[in-house]
Amino acid sequence: MEIVLSVPENVMATYVVATTRPPADPVAAARDAAGRVVGPLREAVLKMLDGPLMSVTVVPAGDAPPLPIDHLRIFGAQAEGLRAILDATHYVVCQAVFGAGWPPAHEWHARAVAAGIAADTGGTLVDLFTPQILDPAAALASLPGPDGRSLFSAWVAVPQSTGDRGLWMTTRGLGRFGLPELQVLDVPPTLARAWTSALTGLARALVVRWAQAVERARGEAFVRIPHDLTVTEADAVFAYGSIPGPDAGQRSALVQLRLDVDDPDLDAVLTVVPPDGFSFSAGEFLARVAAELFGVESTSVRHAPDDERMQAAVATAREALPQARTRFLAGEFGQDQHLIVKHRLTRGEATELIWSTVTLWPDARRLHGVSMSDAEIDPAVRTGRPTVVREPEVVDWGVWVDGEGIVEGGWTNAVLAGE
Repeated sequence: MEIVLSVPENVMATYVVATTRPPADPVAAARDAAGRVVGPLREAVLKMLDGPLMSVTVVPAGDAPPLPIDHLRIFGAQAEGLRAILDATHYVVCQAVFGAGWPPAHEWHARAVAAGIAADTGGTLVDLFTPQILDPAAALASLPGPDGRSLFSAWVAVPQSTGDRGLWMTTRGLGRFGLPELQVLDVPPTLARAWTSALTGLARALVVRWAQAVERARGEAFVRIPHDLTVTEADAVFAYGSIPGPDAGQRSALVQLRLDVDDPDLDAVLTVVPPDGFSFSAGEFLARVAAELFGVESTSVRHAPDDERMQAAVATAREALPQARTRFLAGEFGQDQHLIVKHRLTRGEATELIWSTVTLWPDARRLHGVSMSDAEIDPAVRTGRPTVVREPEVVDWGVWVDGEGIVEGGWTNAVLAGE
């Protein structure tokens, strides 16, 4: 099976420097800014400035469309940076166009010029694609060095939002190369860090495949690519600028991409789904990919003794459970921090304790979550599958931080560890 993707005639990069000290000659300022660039990229920037593919203009702030303050705030802009934009008297607009695929010369060259002008004028640098405020020095550091290598993760972000079945994760940056963005649905919250890396690695692998297809098509309006995509741990490691270890290339996972165009007024998106023949749930697929790429396994089942210490731990946890729900409903837990509960499963005379991540808790009597492990007594409870937990079944709770585990609560775990 294949996916048919349209190839845009060109793609555009737009960077804005909001400043109170605009350059008198923006083209001369742009050429001075190019002097900050190292290696072969410097001559490439100067060459694009001399041609029709790049422009640098100064516009009074009152005559220009307002910058997307709310979106900048969503993408992490701090109050100081937003205030600097609102106080700016002029915008220096740097734009460049180029063909789809690789390299993204329009992005490299426009960012190089805009970052240099921001440094020279003390202005605030804004990448309108993401959109986000960039530190000029960090923006220059993201450009290809003398060896031509560029940090892929500096060009593709992975924002996420919460839902009642897990996290919705997307890419924001593949459009720079002419591609639809990637998305993955209902990611178990405790796999957020692993799937951020996995989706970045997938994006890198997709860009490589896309660039090859566009090169073969040589100006055609559409290209075809296989809908199955293999991502390796090395793809993720390279995307973040590190050197993979000897085993990274051996760890890989197969996913399938589905082209979704649900709303004709919105851009198409590539959804990551299980490959053909995968007979388990979507959550189990997501957990398996994390395990295959990074060795991230589900929480193991522990058999707990029902002694006085364990009974006291359960009592302590249950006494504080209403407080945990209040904190959850108040939005205290963020992208890297999750509320988890340990609850009883009963099948006949057998009882088992399972951890689940809380995703929705509108009713104090029951909560919705995502299982963190496979149950031994109930084949329907599997890692990544949604769960519904009744409040009386909860025996413990904790705050889980990605990469660290339980950092608060977990009284029954402390008993099991002999603490």
